[in-house]
Amino acid sequence: MSTTLTTNSLASNISLGQLLLNAQQWTFQGVLYLMAERGHTAITVAHLMFLANLDCGVTHASLVARRMGVSRQAVYRTTGELQRLEVLTLESDAQRRNQKIIRMTSHGIKVVSDARACLETVEATIRDRIGQRDFDRLKLTLRRNWGPVIGHDA
Repeated sequence: MSTTLTTNSLASNISLGQLLLNAQQWTFQGVLYLMAERGHTAITVAHLMFLANLDCGVTHASLVARRMGVSRQAVYRTTGELQRLEVLTLESDAQRRNQKIIRMTSHGIKVVSDARACLETVEATIRDRIGQRDFDRLKLTLRRNWGPVIGHDA
């Protein structure tokens, strides 16, 4: 898949959803490249998305599953991968026996710190390429409250 975002006439027929997906993929590919340069070659897009849904300190696996809209089994699978990379630990919750606690290791804190720095570099690249004004407008538009998801009206 091409990692170049285009604005030619063929791209004008692309739906908003596809444009947003393309932008997300472009962003993640840039972050992964920069992470690999920092020595984090085993980190994947799925790992980055997972880490973005953790709280500082302790997070329950069930909360991560709800935030991501995935099953607890999927959370445990990704947690297992990140445990093998020494990014996270998974522990039993002494107060809630049916809950598992996800805790960041010191190496995990470094990985997250590096990922944030890499994302800042990618964002700076976007800002340099499209200009400060368009960058600010893009962020403002994406920050807007779009209301409830269709079919999830309160």
